[in-house]
Amino acid sequence: MCARLRSALRAVLRGRSLAEVSAAEVAVAAGVERRVFGQHYRNVLACGAAAFDEAAGECWSVCAAAWRGEGDCVERYRRVVEAVLRWTASHRDAARFLFVVAARACEPILIARLAAFKESVAALIERPGDHTPAGSTHVEFVVGLVFRAAERVLGAGADADPDAADLRRELCALTPFVRTPLR
Repeated sequence: MCARLRSALRAVLRGRSLAEVSAAEVAVAAGVERRVFGQHYRNVLACGAAAFDEAAGECWSVCAAAWRGEGDCVERYRRVVEAVLRWTASHRDAARFLFVVAARACEPILIARLAAFKESVAALIERPGDHTPAGSTHVEFVVGLVFRAAERVLGAGADADPDAADLRRELCALTPFVRTPLR
């Protein structure tokens, strides 16, 4: 039931902020009574935090699997981009929640979770002397650019269905930053 409520919340949020959604609305979207929502989540924010954690866990697993293996930093980055694009295409609402809703929320709990998720992605990539041309600051910079690009494309408009080609173009355009740090 919790997964159903999280999924309903993500669907209800299309083009809206977390603050604009009520527990009753999420319950209706999930096809359950309002009291059922209350049995599983204290409020919409608690459901949102769980929805974020779910999406972040899935996306991180996709990134980790793509990063493993042979290749230089650029090759690995391209594999991660392609894997995230596939995940985004098949989990559109979860990706939008992860990259757009959380980034635009004024909720400290989501802001903290987003920061922790970015750190976990950076930690995946950053291994001293391995694949980071300028160390942790450079990795954090590139990860921040990736998240910002995803937010911009996936949050292009309330009714817009972002084109996967647009997101691919934005993320691939960051490849030079992976190869060479800014000086």
